[in-house]
Amino acid sequence: MSAAPESVNPTDIVEALVREYLVRAGCTKSLEEFNKEKPKHSKSITKREVLRKSLGLDKAAAYYKKQNPTAEGVPATLDVWVLYQMAKVNTWSDGPGAQAPRPAAKPAAGPRGDGPEDASAPVASSMMPRRPSALGLATAPTAPGGLPPPRQGFAVPSPSSGASPAGTPRRPDGASDNSPAAARPAARLSAPGMPLSASASALRGPGLGSGSGTGSPAAGVSPAPRMSTMMMGTPNAVKIASGPATGPAGGMSATAPPRAPAARPSGGNELVLEDCDEEFGQDDAGGHGASMGAAGFATMRISGGPALRKPGTPISPDTMRQLKTLLWGNMGQPPPSWKQGFFFNTHAGLQFGLVQKLGGPCGVLAAVQAHILGALHSPTTGFNTTPRTPEQLSALTAAIAEILWDARMGPHSVLVLPEGEAGGAASKLGYDQLCRTLTSHSASSREALVDLVRGALPLLMSEDGWGVVLLVMSAALSRGVANVRADMDEPNNSLMGMHGYCTQELVHLLILGSATSNVFDGNKDLDGTTTLKGISRKCRLGMLTLFEWYKYVEVGASLKSPSLPVWVVCSESHFTVLFAADKDSGARCMRDALPFDLCYYDELANMDSIIKLSVSKDPRGGWTAKMGTTIGDRGKCEGHNIPPLECVIETRWPGVKVDWNGHDPIL
Repeated sequence: MSAAPESVNPTDIVEALVREYLVRAGCTKSLEEFNKEKPKHSKSITKREVLRKSLGLDKAAAYYKKQNPTAEGVPATLDVWVLYQMAKVNTWSDGPGAQAPRPAAKPAAGPRGDGPEDASAPVASSMMPRRPSALGLATAPTAPGGLPPPRQGFAVPSPSSGASPAGTPRRPDGASDNSPAAARPAARLSAPGMPLSASASALRGPGLGSGSGTGSPAAGVSPAPRMSTMMMGTPNAVKIASGPATGPAGGMSATAPPRAPAARPSGGNELVLEDCDEEFGQDDAGGHGASMGAAGFATMRISGGPALRKPGTPISPDTMRQLKTLLWGNMGQPPPSWKQGFFFNTHAGLQFGLVQKLGGPCGVLAAVQAHILGALHSPTTGFNTTPRTPEQLSALTAAIAEILWDARMGPHSVLVLPEGEAGGAASKLGYDQLCRTLTSHSASSREALVDLVRGALPLLMSEDGWGVVLLVMSAALSRGVANVRADMDEPNNSLMGMHGYCTQELVHLLILGSATSNVFDGNKDLDGTTTLKGISRKCRLGMLTLFEWYKYVEVGASLKSPSLPVWVVCSESHFTVLFAADKDSGARCMRDALPFDLCYYDELANMDSIIKLSVSKDPRGGWTAKMGTTIGDRGKCEGHNIPPLECVIETRWPGVKVDWNGHDPIL
């Protein structure tokens, strides 16, 4: 089977399967209702070739056509998938165009870890094909036409202690049950040296069984391999390793090349996650099926650091009330667009970039993106824009830790996380429910903070989770609600502005550590009684804004000339990032030595390649000379086809021209 395209999300594959089937079946009303509940988006799969290639069914479809030369076309991909799976267990239904049942191939000798469905189990009839346990995962290789060899990183459960009748599944709690749920495998989530009772509060979510899975294997069945659990909330699935760290202490290591799973020693304490869905379709869609092996889902291991997070400190109702008012103002809570985590772009060349799902939290995403670029910067090579998965994780950890460490006023930084069982199901909680589960975790050193953030990455990176909100709350509490208000010119304002946008104060809190309201250097006294607070120190990361082009504000040298050639850009009510394309350009742009190249990245723009901008001297003086320098002159630019980003660049390097190198200028 061919590998899936790197950018394909399993959820998009499932939705495309349903849509195509409903179209081929003529279920117009059902399709209409489905599209209402699951609207198409920019990454939805609309081409059958992409869908079949994503599932590795391009060859299977060709095989079907070869076996049925008189059939009109090829059936829906879902039909092809079913026929393909049935063929793998040597049973075919006798529906239209089906072949006569072929004799089952004799499985290769050797132990198998899928419980009652061992080599001696009877083969199902052709009318009802036997369903492979976990789609044939973690099984021994078989003869041609049998079940496929095991996939790395997955396992089926070893039978519980105690005998059970032949062919009768055994539930983790010891009860015998013939229901489909009882026959399903249980996924194990474990960490070295982690007792069940202690780890349950931090890792157990809905559907988590109470059994420890410590029973010895039944005779003739090999122990189930040790398993690492895939956290599928992000485009880059996060694997929390159940084995010892293979990289340096406190570091992160990739799982490539994959290793064969080691046998799990009996008697170990493990959490058992049982799939409790009763319906066949739900189990296939959400289980460890073929979509889990899609090439677009890079496997990450988070190793090092403490194996178990200590319980946090409850947040008092009064502090929570003040925090909500500071962050969200009269709304009292973030809009739905803020419910997302920090996950990376999967397009080649954009692996450094975070992805924003909807408008609103762009200031938060851009600020974190700038810190990530800072973590990916090397004085000798410049910015690494194609980080591998362990480098992505390391950069994100460093970025979040840097934000919280810079924001602290006292000796401690704070990371806010849901406590207990809510941690495993935070993405399913509403905002008010989330707040009732939150506790604060303090760190008095950078090293302790990095360990704390690293352990919380699966929660912070969950695509549909609360990572963005948790970071903002953590930054505000690290600095202190009263101190954040003291940073602002208008202490009664909130950090989220109109329409769910980020304020300048919030962006400054995340890139500078203080929620100052202005971008100029130092403070300015207006009338002896009112002081406007600006930037008081050299900045590691910079900022440029279109408002300066229109002469509404003046950005000081601290933000225009940061330590690193990275700038958060504010343009047209949207925050993005601009950074030097390479080491030489970084040095030249900081010295104002033309020409040089800049890279532009927009987390919300669904970019498939980086935009490289070549900046050089314009003999005619650029837009600065063409439009004039007064506030009235600059106001005339509105409504003209002038790329705002070029105007932003000229606030830092006046009189230049910008070559978009084949990209369409953003107007």
